[in-house]
Amino acid sequence: MKTQTLLLAVFLLCICAISAQDKVLVFTKTNGFEHPSIGAGVTMITDLGITNGLWTTDETDDASSFTTNNLAQYSAVIWCNTSGNGLLNASQQQAFEQYIANGGGFLGIHAATDTYRDKSWPFYNDLVGAIIQRNPNHTRNNFNADMTVVSSHPSVDFLGTTWNKSEEYYYWRNNGGQLFDGNINILMVASTGSNDYDEARPISWYKEYMGGRSFYTALGHNSSDYTNNANFIKHIEEGIKYVIGNTLSVGGVTAEIPFEINQNPVSTVLKLSTSVVTKEKSLMIYDINGQLVYMRSIPSSIASVDINLEKLSKGLYLGRLISGRQESSFKIIKE
Repeated sequence: MKTQTLLLAVFLLCICAISAQDKVLVFTKTNGFEHPSIGAGVTMITDLGITNGLWTTDETDDASSFTTNNLAQYSAVIWCNTSGNGLLNASQQQAFEQYIANGGGFLGIHAATDTYRDKSWPFYNDLVGAIIQRNPNHTRNNFNADMTVVSSHPSVDFLGTTWNKSEEYYYWRNNGGQLFDGNINILMVASTGSNDYDEARPISWYKEYMGGRSFYTALGHNSSDYTNNANFIKHIEEGIKYVIGNTLSVGGVTAEIPFEINQNPVSTVLKLSTSVVTKEKSLMIYDINGQLVYMRSIPSSIASVDINLEKLSKGLYLGRLISGRQESSFKIIKE
């Protein structure tokens, strides 16, 4: 099914030209564990911007930088190993929420999910995409494990199918932990032990969220990664490019996904089925103005899903189904 013409406007909205005037703000405030790697992260992000001529970098641990006027100058705000609760006051939180609503970019590194763990700021928890569980929080540091690339994205497309890395791998399942169901997962770590929370689990993801773009990776505990790990450095670089709008949501799609949808026109529930069951799939639905109105990840084991569109207004919608380097487009008429 080919509806490239119908989706052209949507794709154009996803592509933003970037100039040397782009600026990113690296936020490093901690009210919890302070990673020694924070300084190395700031240096790496600064150097990447200079080397590529793509962005300039400001760094702060001062929450007073979170005002509407100040944030407006930045193409992205990067929370680099932040930790703890209460980093921003109510007005500062509101300014950051408005920044995202205005199309701002967000990138979280490692302990950014060890931030607002008490769910006192649900917007941030959904934006970053996860909260680590309280105890135990993670594997021992430098636990060696294989990660699998489960979706196409410029931040992982250069890795092949797997990435072996020593890291402090977070847990999400228990005692206060959570995962946002709108994340589009791109890296999954294999099982790291025999406990239920050691199960295979997502490590990196991206999404469009509330008007802006979000990218998160749980990698980045060690200072050496920011200086000597070429794969990690490239992973972060492409994540930054994504959130400031220098890349499509996915890269290098080469084939279409075979699928069926019914009923269409639809009143409430749209049924989608596909023969592609070897990789996780991502479903995104846009309104006719190009605004993302629905998004979900579909596990690799699921071939058929029900999509509840009851909350959508009547009209024409455009859909994208993505799995690895396959993609299909379709239109939906909501009655």
